Amino acid sequence: MIPVYLASAALLALALMIVIEVLRLRAGSRTKVRVQRRPRRQPILEDRIRTAFDGPRSQYGEIFVSYMIWRRENETRLELFSGDPWLRLDLFTRSLVVRHLWRALEALVAGSVVIVDAPAQQWTKDVDAKFNDNGVDPWGPRPPTLGSGGPQFARD
Repeated sequence: MIPVYLASAALLALALMIVIEVLRLRAGSRTKVRVQRRPRRQPILEDRIRTAFDGPRSQYGEIFVSYMIWRRENETRLELFSGDPWLRLDLFTRSLVVRHLWRALEALVAGSVVIVDAPAQQWTKDVDAKFNDNGVDPWGPRPPTLGSGGPQFARD
């Protein structure tokens, strides 16, 4: 009778080992799914940056039809949708407007800020450092005054 108990115990142990091994192999075949974070639209930032558009709008009219701000991990992206008045501006003026908006958004968020508009022009920290305008921001908090060392504009 003892050999029957021993044989039963051995078969039960063998069945238990097989079940454990099957479960271990099945768990190993499942790879962890890495969740990619999709960009999230930031309506709160869109409301906070709305005042940055006032200066360029008062000077050049409705140059932007709409805009959206998206955030992904540590990057904030401002997408500008422009109208015909925007295309009539020269490249330097468009660059001044985009730089003004970039600085306003950079003051609000942490991390990198990218502005994309059409025609294709991307503004990043590298582009900002290379842009040669002697720090002029006509719509910034402190616009340059005559004799301030910044560029001087001829009056019509």
